[in-house]
Amino acid sequence: MKILVADDDPTIRSELSELLREDGHEVDTAADGREAIQRIETQAYDAALLDLVMPRSTGLDVLRRAAVVSPRTAVIMITGQGTIDTAVEAMKAGAVDFIEKPPEIEAIQRSLRALSEERRAWELLAPAAAPEAVKGVLEDAARRKALLAFVGPGAAPPKGAGRVLRLDEDPRPPDTFAPNQLYQINAAVEAHLAGVANPVVFAAGLTPLETLHGPDDVRSWIRQIAQRCEAREGTLVLGPREASLAPDAGPAGLSVDEGLQGMLESLANPTRRAIVSYVFASGPSAYSAILRQNFVDSSSKLSFHLQKLQADRLLTKGSGGAYVLTEDGRRAWRVVKALRDERRRPAVLLAPP
Repeated sequence: MKILVADDDPTIRSELSELLREDGHEVDTAADGREAIQRIETQAYDAALLDLVMPRSTGLDVLRRAAVVSPRTAVIMITGQGTIDTAVEAMKAGAVDFIEKPPEIEAIQRSLRALSEERRAWELLAPAAAPEAVKGVLEDAARRKALLAFVGPGAAPPKGAGRVLRLDEDPRPPDTFAPNQLYQINAAVEAHLAGVANPVVFAAGLTPLETLHGPDDVRSWIRQIAQRCEAREGTLVLGPREASLAPDAGPAGLSVDEGLQGMLESLANPTRRAIVSYVFASGPSAYSAILRQNFVDSSSKLSFHLQKLQADRLLTKGSGGAYVLTEDGRRAWRVVKALRDERRRPAVLLAPP
C-alpha cells in the first residue's frame, strides 16, 4: 500500500514510517495538517494515518479534504487520551478506524489488514459490471505484479500491466502473436497464471480472433482462459466490446436490488460483517455479549459499528435491548455467505465502456 503518515511528533512520525516500510509499504510523511492536505491533493494514497490534533490544520480538516479530492484514500485517525468522542465523530465523517496514542504497530497492522480485507470484500459485493469493481480488481493486480494484458488492434492495456501480449498479423515473438497462433498465446498466458497468486488477465480487441476462428470457437477459448484463471483463484476481465463473448460465470440465483446493495456495502467492513455473523448464529445478543467476542479493541468502536448497522437497517434492538437482525439484515447476510462460499469474486468481469 501507499500510505501517508501525518503527525507533528517527529518521533512517532519517524518510527511509524520506518515500521510500515519494513512491512513493505510505500510511505510518505507530513509534519502538520496543511502539509498533509498538500500531499493528498497531489498524490494518490491507499491509506492515511492522521494525528487528530496537528498545527495549521487538524486531522479532521485533512479528513474532510481527503473526502473531496481523494475519496479512495482510507483514513485512520490517531488520537490522544480524552479525545475518543472526537475520534468517533471522525469515523462518522468517513474515517475507517481510530487508534489511541501512543500508537502500537500491531494495532495499525490489524487496521491495515482489515482495510485490505474490506477492499477485497468490495470486489466481491459490488455488482460485477460496476466500474469501481473492475477498476479495483485491475489496480490490485497491478500492485501485486499479477496483471497480464492481451490486446488486439485498437485496444489499450490497463495501466500497470506487468506484461502485455499483443495480437497482430505480423507476429513478433515473444509478445506479439498472429490470430492463428492460439497455441503460443495459450502457452504465454499459462506461464503468467502459473507464476503469480490470484492472477488477473485483461483481454480486449479480439476481433481478429473472432474473424479467423468464429465467435463460437473464441467464446470456447475465452471460457477455457476463465477456467484457468478460476483454478488459480484469479479473474478474467474482458473489454466492453467482448461482452457477447463472455460466459456467464457469476453466482447463480442471487438477486441484488439497489436497497440491498447498500446493505452489502455496509457488510464490506470486516468488523460489521463479524457482528452480523455472530448475531445471525446466536440470535438476540446483548451489547456485553458482543463486546466479549473481541471484534474490536474498545467499546467506543463497537458502539460506532452497532450504530452504523442500525442506520443501515441491518440490526435493530429487540426486547430487553438485545440486538437482533432485521429481515433485510438476514437477507443481506445470506447473500454475503452465498457469494463468499461460492468464490471470492466472479471468474469473469466486463470492463465498463
